[in-house]
Amino acid sequence: MRAARIMLVLAVVAALGVTAACSEPELDCSRPTDRPVGGVRNVAVLLDVTGSTRSTGVAPDYVAAVESLLKDAVDDGEVVSVGTFDGSASTVEWTVDSFPTATTANQPSNQRKQQATATACLSRFVRQAATAPARTSGTDLLGALGVAAAHTATGGQARRTVVLATDGLSTTGCADLSRTPAGRMTFIDTAATECPQRRDWPAALANTHLTMIGVGRPANGQPILETGHLAWLRQYWERLCLVAGAASCNISTAPVPTRSAGSAAPAGAEAPDDPVVHFKPGAGPPAEPVQTVTFNIPSAALFATDSDEIGPAGRNRLAEIAEENKLPKATHLEVVGHTDSRDDADYNQDLSERRAAAVGRILRELGVPVSKTRGRGEEVRLCLAERLPGGGWDDACLQRNRRVEIVISKQSG
Repeated sequence: MRAARIMLVLAVVAALGVTAACSEPELDCSRPTDRPVGGVRNVAVLLDVTGSTRSTGVAPDYVAAVESLLKDAVDDGEVVSVGTFDGSASTVEWTVDSFPTATTANQPSNQRKQQATATACLSRFVRQAATAPARTSGTDLLGALGVAAAHTATGGQARRTVVLATDGLSTTGCADLSRTPAGRMTFIDTAATECPQRRDWPAALANTHLTMIGVGRPANGQPILETGHLAWLRQYWERLCLVAGAASCNISTAPVPTRSAGSAAPAGAEAPDDPVVHFKPGAGPPAEPVQTVTFNIPSAALFATDSDEIGPAGRNRLAEIAEENKLPKATHLEVVGHTDSRDDADYNQDLSERRAAAVGRILRELGVPVSKTRGRGEEVRLCLAERLPGGGWDDACLQRNRRVEIVISKQSG
């Protein structure tokens, strides 16, 4: 009888072991040491773990939201970091730091295995990040942007990308949206003028590609944003992104996957209080029919002063953009030229039109279908305070305004 019981126990244990092995295969997610991390395309992904993304009811599922972005990073062999942010730049935490995904195998079948392992490991890291508790109250988006952008600096001259999965409801620092009902366009102008002078300004974002997903999509229990509020929030973050000199700005207010609020948070953990962001009823611009990605190119990177001739470095920059955007879902591409306000308005308008047309010609030569080119002269300035208090010109402000934007509209889905 005793022997029979022992045999039964051993059989059950063996069966459980087989089941566990089938459901949770062994996965070696230790950081590879045989692959370079410097001078390689670099992406930093931060998840918002603040109270507005974790209140009761349904909440955004950032694990699912970033899944396709991580797969793209692995396909491109990028170095990936994954972490979380809350109410302070000092509490940004990295779940994984600089994880190389480039394959080292020679055989295609082995390359695919390495890519599958890297994708599975990154998915594990993101799930771990999604369960991390917030350490401070509030939401410091500018701080998160600055830390993430600086973290990609090991990429050197290679493409650097920052991905923030967030509702975009910043409640600390210069970008605090909770101080007064948001939604007025003058609020955006004020932030674009004052924030670059503040210590928490993410200067490291310059020349970095920024993607923000889930903007305007907080957890249940937060005030519901109107359509105009979503459009305003997208314009707010795109404006700050462009003022920071980012290489491209992809601010998405499209719906993201959702989950039960308690399914990804630590058992028994409660997020610190996050100030509530209220919007002025009926405020905000008209809704935009599609999501857009804006590539922001300083005029100095393309043209000599007062010229519309594109130099070799400018052609190389446009070639990079052309290579990245030969996409079947691109529905409309517009090139828009901008100037500062120092010269005559008519001259500025003409120069901006000629520069936009020059960029459009090069893009077409590179196989990119350009729908439209136009100039807006000094009409749409990112930086409004072009004069210093003493009356001289603010060169940094002027440089932000002299630019060419390539605006790509894509179908959703």
